[in-house]
Amino acid sequence: MKLFVFYLSCFLAFVAGHMVNYSAIMYSLEMFDSSLLAGLAYGFCFGPPIIFGWLAGAYIDRYSAKKVLLIAQNCFVLGGLGMLYVMMYKPGSSIFIFLSSSFVIGIGWAFVAPSRLSAMGQYVSGEKLAQSTITFNLLVMIGFGLAPIILTQIQSAFEWKGVAITSICMFIVSSLLLINAPNVHKRLSHENLKQEWAGCFDTLKTIPVVPQLLFSAVIGYLMMGPMQVILPQVAEQQLGLNAIEKGQYLGLIAFSLILGGVAAMKLKAILPIGRSILVMLFLCGLAMGLIGYIETIWLSCLMLVFGTTLAGIVVSFIVAGLQHFTPEAIRGRVMSIYTIISQVVSAMAGVLAGAIAQGVSVPVSLYVIGSLFVVLTLLLALKGHHLKGFKRFTTA
Repeated sequence: MKLFVFYLSCFLAFVAGHMVNYSAIMYSLEMFDSSLLAGLAYGFCFGPPIIFGWLAGAYIDRYSAKKVLLIAQNCFVLGGLGMLYVMMYKPGSSIFIFLSSSFVIGIGWAFVAPSRLSAMGQYVSGEKLAQSTITFNLLVMIGFGLAPIILTQIQSAFEWKGVAITSICMFIVSSLLLINAPNVHKRLSHENLKQEWAGCFDTLKTIPVVPQLLFSAVIGYLMMGPMQVILPQVAEQQLGLNAIEKGQYLGLIAFSLILGGVAAMKLKAILPIGRSILVMLFLCGLAMGLIGYIETIWLSCLMLVFGTTLAGIVVSFIVAGLQHFTPEAIRGRVMSIYTIISQVVSAMAGVLAGAIAQGVSVPVSLYVIGSLFVVLTLLLALKGHHLKGFKRFTTA
């Protein structure tokens, strides 16, 4: 029952979190009529983990995931209230307040995402941790897919303030569900931040499969940013889709990621995990490059579903592997590294792909990212002996 309540709390927070992320972008475009402000709002929602993620990881290990989670989730409430104030009253300083609210939400992501991953160990035993983490990651993907759908429905019925109020309420309920959550935690000695992270890296040297899994995550998240930035242009310029068709095409991303999460639950006991990660990453890179070349709609859709389904499986395997191998004492810091990777790498890859598309062409941007994907995967395959030796979640 406690695990179900935790999943429900996570699901509400994921949906609400992606709703405020989409609100930051869509409201900026609609009300401020500025792509620059939309880009800044997007950056403020996803950029803070590169700064605050290091603090978050140390605090989770020092004070416990539950404490950090319940405190940090108030950042989402505060950011949502700031957005609601702008939406309702439209003050003269609307842009400043709105961007500040987006930044506060980004701080929330920096602390809340690794806190929830770290808290998983409080609910399940070690042998069930991988399965529970894959289920957790599936909820992340479902939340990502449902958020824009729910947002547009609420926005059409109750305008933007309805979206903000709904998000805030979902965050509050999510926090209330965890008030009585388990909180078994051994308090670590207080060292300075540099010493605590140095200790974490020293421990990771003795578990080389964890850094190799983190490098796999770097490769995997190279795909996410270009998907958001480039695929709308592929749909419009290369495939000639209208607005409705473009929405359906982009909707395949969420559908395929969810499909990948479900597939990971079934395949985790069948496939050799490490080698499967490498093969699927390689195929993801090829799929991305081919999407830049294909001009036939059905074939492009097929390749998009193929590539993003594999991405969903890979991400699920990676985060479950990190949970499986990471010692409890440094889990918060390792999950913070993963959070930084998931948000910062995807954002940087999106910027790079956008710049290449602007300066050269859309297909070339996908060729470059796809080639980088393949090269880094081959490098990991050559050097990642411990990753290749990762067979199952039941044995190290």
